[in-house]
Amino acid sequence: MMTSRKRKNIILGTALWGWGIDQRTAYELLDNFVQVGGRYIDVAQNYPINKQKQDFGLAAKWLTEWITINGERDVSIILKVGSLDNMGGSETNLSASNIRSSEAEFREKWGAALAALAIHWDNRDDDEFEGIQETINVLSDFFRRGGGIGFSGVQRPDLYLKAAPELAKDWWIQVKENALTDSARLKYSKCFPDSTYIAYGINMGGLKNAPQEDSSSSKLRGIEYSDELILRLSKLLASDHGLNPVPRNFNELALSTMYRSKCLSGVIVAPRSLPQLQSTMSFWKALVEQVSL
Repeated sequence: MMTSRKRKNIILGTALWGWGIDQRTAYELLDNFVQVGGRYIDVAQNYPINKQKQDFGLAAKWLTEWITINGERDVSIILKVGSLDNMGGSETNLSASNIRSSEAEFREKWGAALAALAIHWDNRDDDEFEGIQETINVLSDFFRRGGGIGFSGVQRPDLYLKAAPELAKDWWIQVKENALTDSARLKYSKCFPDSTYIAYGINMGGLKNAPQEDSSSSKLRGIEYSDELILRLSKLLASDHGLNPVPRNFNELALSTMYRSKCLSGVIVAPRSLPQLQSTMSFWKALVEQVSL
């Protein structure tokens, strides 16, 4: 079961496992994350989305192998289900039978570590409401059995609300949120103002402090940011902003902003190296100790 939304959660993302992060590094990240008190892991059935068909499900496979060695007690996994490929498309199977099959498969692999099921992209419209109702019914059953439920990338959140208004306060909704956008949260909050929101992409793929520096994570995804944006954020970072603990880079500035947001209950972080993770977790610990919410 997910923790109370009143507590800010930091969640380890796995989107780059197998795509810029090898298995050894992934396990180093996971080991250290757990050692310093981290618990929540976010994974999707189709990670990494690197357009290499042979890598479909690799992140979940590595996670399974880690649990086999280390046990299930120290982690709680959010499993995003439904996507059928890792080529970047939106093809899904959100039928009740497929979701139940996914739950059974990963319950066998992860045991009690499977804490939440989340829908991973849903472009269905009014003409497929019956199918949406079927999807929501199976998630509702999972929720009644003590699991967490969530979604991301849903085109018609109003149809989710129509399918199960009684769950309106119970969703854990993942939204892309950073210095450039909060549009996903604003869209969903019209239907689900009291749900729990978790931000990803907060540092825009590891955006660095100088225009000439490349972010390898951004580069992997083919993302480019303007020098103007980088300079604007650099000025903010260097200004007398009064933030404590004092952020030293864009990642820490993003963590500080998201931690203080009354609209967010947590963040998904996706460091590519152990030093990045250690720096992130250290700053997060300082936020918890120094910032009154």
